Amino acid sequence: MQTATHAPLRVLIVDDSRAIQAIIQRVLQTAGLGPLLIELAMDGEQALRLVSAFEPDLVISDWHMPKIGGLELLQTLRQIGRHEIKVGFVTTETATRHLDQARSNGALFVINKPFKDEDLLREVKSALAPRLAELQAPPGPAPALVSVEALSGLIKSFLHDIPFRLIAAPGQQMSDLKLPHNLAMYVAAGHKTPHALGVLDVNCCCILGGGGAQMQPAPVRAAMQVGAPTAEMMKFADQFMHSAAGLLVKSKDSPEVGLKVANLMSKPFEKMGTLMARGHGRSDYRLSVPGYGEGRLAFVLI
Repeated sequence: MQTATHAPLRVLIVDDSRAIQAIIQRVLQTAGLGPLLIELAMDGEQALRLVSAFEPDLVISDWHMPKIGGLELLQTLRQIGRHEIKVGFVTTETATRHLDQARSNGALFVINKPFKDEDLLREVKSALAPRLAELQAPPGPAPALVSVEALSGLIKSFLHDIPFRLIAAPGQQMSDLKLPHNLAMYVAAGHKTPHALGVLDVNCCCILGGGGAQMQPAPVRAAMQVGAPTAEMMKFADQFMHSAAGLLVKSKDSPEVGLKVANLMSKPFEKMGTLMARGHGRSDYRLSVPGYGEGRLAFVLI
């Protein structure tokens, strides 16, 4: 069984100077911030394409860039509802009215070039304080799935080009998952007893099923509203649960795990709730899709 680890910090550096990108990257990578993933973009247009897939905790951006500049990048993030993404500037821009615009749109810091490493690091640590505290906390229980990246990849294959956010939901209860539930039972090869259970709430069934069928948002929202996914939605939801077998953490003596059965349940499955309360070998997430809505899913090892 693998040990649970905290998701790494994700920082997107946006600057049309490769030299500045390298300097900022070096400052971050040598600062002892913990697990860290960095993506680079040459302008705001490229940065916006990366945001949905990379899901940065912090964007460090230049101001003056081709195509889309730093202020327009910040404003666009806010206009599309991405208020949770923290943004700071490293720039030659000094005009007070421009910097006031940045701050009024939620920029957390503005550092002028050339800058001192310690000044940038101080602002980054302040911006990421909650995430840094999370990284310093003891890791949670072992997960049921091999990684969030693998789960994101599977979801992306069903939603195609539809943007989505996969949000960790540690400690969620069965009551948080809207009925009915699509409950799946997984069995390891050569074993009779279940290896794991998985559940999609009705909203998640509609989202994954609607995305798989490439439906427009309106019928997906309508199905979520009445709590009744269509047969086509359930076909894709079942396919998702079948594919999720490949993401489950496996024991050394049970290298192969497959889906035994998946059923739409009108009442909570008591055993699932008991296993979730035990808090060992579980993975809990919220799935949010603009235009569709939000659903929940959980997997637990037995």
